[in-house]
Amino acid sequence: MKPELTSRSLVYFASVAKHGSIRGAAEVLNIAASAVNRQILDLEFSVGVPLFHRLARGMRLTSAGELLLAHIQRTSRDFQVVKSQIEELQGLRRGAVRIAMIEAVAEATADQIAIFRQRHPKVSFEFKVTGSLEVIGAVAREEFDIGIAFNPPAERKFYALAETRQTLCAVMARSHPLAVRDALRFSECLAFPIFLGDRSLGGRTLLDAMADGTTVDVQPVVVGNSIAAMEIIVAASDAVCFQIEIGACTNETLVARPLTDPALTGRLVLGVRRGRQLPAIAAVFAESLKAALFS
Repeated sequence: MKPELTSRSLVYFASVAKHGSIRGAAEVLNIAASAVNRQILDLEFSVGVPLFHRLARGMRLTSAGELLLAHIQRTSRDFQVVKSQIEELQGLRRGAVRIAMIEAVAEATADQIAIFRQRHPKVSFEFKVTGSLEVIGAVAREEFDIGIAFNPPAERKFYALAETRQTLCAVMARSHPLAVRDALRFSECLAFPIFLGDRSLGGRTLLDAMADGTTVDVQPVVVGNSIAAMEIIVAASDAVCFQIEIGACTNETLVARPLTDPALTGRLVLGVRRGRQLPAIAAVFAESLKAALFS
């Protein structure tokens, strides 16, 4: 008689798939590795096929295992949607919202989270600040409900709820020679040390595309995935970094000047996984972001 399929065996299976080994899953689940292994063997016996390739460096899903993992993930998402809808019917306004965003909108989004939680204190949030490429990927993989990206690449699984145009700005110290200007061209910044975001950032893709079509030779002295970190260095030097309008820092030490090059304007996009029904509270928060940042 085949073992009965249980929720425990599916939890263990999903953990092994995520961590790539019996031992890794056991450590996270805080149980013996032998117990995890037994559940995996019983599960494979129950479905009648191997779910993992046993490799020297760990466990890798078979085609059957990938199908089972996709089913588990769909079931989990569907349950969260139904649970959220039930809570909405009860007027509890509970639930969780997961949002992946670029650094440029982190402060503005944090403001919206604070406002939203004042109205709905039982709602929890999880957020990730990363580059546009990872934002799109995380939403497409349904690791996050909502994504905000700048100048993202085409991705059929990512559906734009709203978008607005944003211009890249040069950020520099208030004492910088270029700070007296109201606007600049990118080429004028090249007389000074240049800090650039890495290629996971949407602004970098705009700059690279423009440079590829000209004879401009861009030689950054600093490259990284945090413009906020660059701004700290820029404030104490004659260097220049770049950020879109919504995130460009202007304070007692820094100023931001828009770049007039037509090629340096792109799309700030609010999106979700195409075809996915969001949990009710996540859909409500997405509408709040749309009204606050994209109207």
